[in-house]
Amino acid sequence: MPPNILEMSAEDLKQAGNKCFQNGDWLGADKKYSQAIAIDPTNFALFTNRALVRMKLLRYEDVINDCMSAININRDAMKGHYMAAQALIQLSRPSEALGFAMTAYQLAIAQHSKSATDVANVVLEAKKQRWKKLERNRIDKDNSTLKQMKELIKTESERKIVELRELQWDSSDKERDFESEIDVIREDARVQMDELENVFARADPQRYKPREVPDYLIDSISFSIMTDPVVTKNGHSYDRSVIMDHLRRSNTDPLTREPLRQEDLRPNLALKQVCTEFLEENAGWAVDY
Repeated sequence: MPPNILEMSAEDLKQAGNKCFQNGDWLGADKKYSQAIAIDPTNFALFTNRALVRMKLLRYEDVINDCMSAININRDAMKGHYMAAQALIQLSRPSEALGFAMTAYQLAIAQHSKSATDVANVVLEAKKQRWKKLERNRIDKDNSTLKQMKELIKTESERKIVELRELQWDSSDKERDFESEIDVIREDARVQMDELENVFARADPQRYKPREVPDYLIDSISFSIMTDPVVTKNGHSYDRSVIMDHLRRSNTDPLTREPLRQEDLRPNLALKQVCTEFLEENAGWAVDY
């Protein structure tokens, strides 16, 4: 016979939630973690666990709320900053996401977390999405027709979301996942805007093609374009000044956590040539990335 909920501790409920999560029962896990939080609202790990479940359920606003609760309890809750960044990226709020992602990355390095590489990828994604948003604004300024067409897409998606919200308020259907439906509407709008931009880019590539920086030119610590890259014995490249500064504080590779000394670094001449050429060819904007 399953234990009485009134007799279960927060830890018991957490373990029950973990079991539901492992079995792919997201709703069951959400319920167990919520019950655990009701008993012990000071345990930040319960909030990050529930945030992970709600990420699976595509409930991104709820993810952010849980992450903020975890961070308010423990400002060094790396997972809280990390998942908040992921949720904000999904909501197309890259500037906010970048702040959380950078904090998560710094905490991951300080805590010797095995997730440092994954967090670095989220930082890079937030930065790319923020740049893409800036590029969209630049292109929109140059073409009023494109801007008007995108506004129509945005208006239509907002109309659909308002209709769903009104239906949600009046609905007694507890099983229907309105938040997921709203996320689908937002994603459809993003896809339509991307397709529209691609049409204009094909028509006039020089004017409307988005400007991008290849990932391999980006330093994995500062997330800026490298100017003097060096390579480790394991094949990871970093900007010289950035990795040297890191090694003054820690004799480990910031991503792999393996031992690393200044003597292990070698100039990456091929990559330096590529970085130099890219910066010279794109001097008008690349420095702002």
